[in-house]
Amino acid sequence: MRQFQLILFVLFSGIFSGFSQHGKSKMTEEEFHEMRYEIEKIQTSNKDSVFVLVDDMMKIANSFKDDQILAKALLTKADVRSKYKDQVQAIATINEAIKINKRQNNKAELALCYYILGKCYAQKADHIEATKYYLKAIETTKEKDSVIIVKAYSGLTMVSVAQANYQNGLKYNLLAEKYTTKSTPEELIAHNLMIKGVIYRFLEDFKKADTYLSKAATLFKKINNKFNLASTLNEQSDLYLESDPLKCIDLKLEAKALLDEIAPERSTTAYCLSILGDLYITVATNDSLLKNIKNPIVPKTKIRLFNDAESFYLRALDITKKNNNIQGVSESILYLSILQGLKGDYKNAYENLVVATKMNDSLFSQENKNAIAKLESEKEVGELKAANEKKETFNAILIGSSIALLLILFFAYRNFRNKRKVQNLKISELEKDKQLLTVDAMLKGQEEERSRIAKDLHDGLGGLLSGTKLSFINMKENLILTPENAEQFDKSLSMLDTTIVDLRKVAQNLMPEALVKFGLNEALRDFCNSIQSSSKITVNCQKIGVNRKLNNTAEVFVYRIIQELTNNAVKHSKATEIIVQLALSETKTSITVEDNGIGYENTNLQNKNGSGLDNIEYRVQYLNGTIDTETGLNKGTSVNIELNV
Repeated sequence: MRQFQLILFVLFSGIFSGFSQHGKSKMTEEEFHEMRYEIEKIQTSNKDSVFVLVDDMMKIANSFKDDQILAKALLTKADVRSKYKDQVQAIATINEAIKINKRQNNKAELALCYYILGKCYAQKADHIEATKYYLKAIETTKEKDSVIIVKAYSGLTMVSVAQANYQNGLKYNLLAEKYTTKSTPEELIAHNLMIKGVIYRFLEDFKKADTYLSKAATLFKKINNKFNLASTLNEQSDLYLESDPLKCIDLKLEAKALLDEIAPERSTTAYCLSILGDLYITVATNDSLLKNIKNPIVPKTKIRLFNDAESFYLRALDITKKNNNIQGVSESILYLSILQGLKGDYKNAYENLVVATKMNDSLFSQENKNAIAKLESEKEVGELKAANEKKETFNAILIGSSIALLLILFFAYRNFRNKRKVQNLKISELEKDKQLLTVDAMLKGQEEERSRIAKDLHDGLGGLLSGTKLSFINMKENLILTPENAEQFDKSLSMLDTTIVDLRKVAQNLMPEALVKFGLNEALRDFCNSIQSSSKITVNCQKIGVNRKLNNTAEVFVYRIIQELTNNAVKHSKATEIIVQLALSETKTSITVEDNGIGYENTNLQNKNGSGLDNIEYRVQYLNGTIDTETGLNKGTSVNIELNV
């Protein structure tokens, strides 16, 4: 790899020197742009070489006397600066490009500038400015460049995730997906799938998280993007840290193999190694897991697992030191200390424990810090008396004290982590409660408005039309009409009848009278009969399980869910038969709406947008339920919903 970088450097140096000696005619505009693309490819390979190339590129760009070439060169320079964390210089450079593109009124390049500017602010953790420029990029493109729109929404997703606003992140992620087309780079599609998986992981929907991370891994593997594939496998493996340590190990080892090849000294690699060390210790201290090891790479004995874990920690420590990651260094030393204590190497365990505690003492209580100071004092006293005491006695004291301290700090650290997890859980619950209150208000408002409109239509406009019809009938009896006029009069009365029937249907859909008077079962039966009579589709309505009544809100929500799903089947599925099933147990309510229609591919499920589907999801979420959809081309569709009411 380093030889390849050297060849590129020599090649470009030759091109640039030739250009400077022989004038602009030696490099065409097309060659200049090829040079930009090559710089973008190798920009993270060798900092010094790339910076030299960028400086030469800027000299050549200026010599062209073409503002558009200069603006594009400035963007390349900014991107390189951004990659090396020089965000101040990158932002200043992009602003130069923005001035040029504003003068030229080049909307496409201006949108790209805004997107990269948003990315720079995001890397500075300036979320307000990042959001501002991502939105400006979207506004400037006006849907002409879907790739920039997808990138900008992807950036907004990352900003929301960084702020722990996962619902907002999911919203932007779905918008990025909405604008994805055949021209969208597969790498960007895979990245958005990975972020969606991460969001669902934080939302604790681990099934969906695993699904999207698996899709992202498959796509990264296809395009041979090894670093992002390793990052995705790392995220996916974390889903199984608690539930399936052996599967977690398999995924971590796969990620480690890729990182060893392409990024052996990155922070991502150190994280992967540290977690692998933790997992090996977990397996080594659990006989059940130890017996079920199937991966040939994973050792089958406790001592070998301990030894491999120690090598992982040592390598992670080396990487974090090189990256000047103090927090990472202290954590690696702490884990190494715990492992050495388990192995019986108490002397090194003690020494590493003291170092880790000094580096990161804010994680521990004052009581534990005092215990360390006391132990250090005892050690010094012991050393002063060592000449007059037996060596065995000193060793016994040191070993016993180290073990005790090791256990204290281990449990203190674990308690700290548990408290942090509980706090995060409470925050998530509060956010969820707030969201449910919003959904509750919105849905109840909808139902109240439906009820009001239905009443106005039925009592007001319906009564008026009925009165009008009666007046026409009375008028006819007092009029002398020709046969032609009598026939036309009867047709008008028939049209008025049809209008009254249609009006009653609208009022019935807005707020079914049967639901209010007779309850959910009768309302569903009436609804299914009306669908069958109006569409000529066989609708089989079933009610099974225990006989109990839901509360009013739940009955309305269940009716609306079935109504929306059935109407969707009638409109889109081309089905000849629909099955509607309502099953009640003592504590749960299950809904199944199934048709024998044309169905659709599972991969298109997320692209089916509409307020109706959104309302279904809101109602299911409000009732603490889950949705499972099974479909396929020409295989019909089955939607199964389980509600906790």
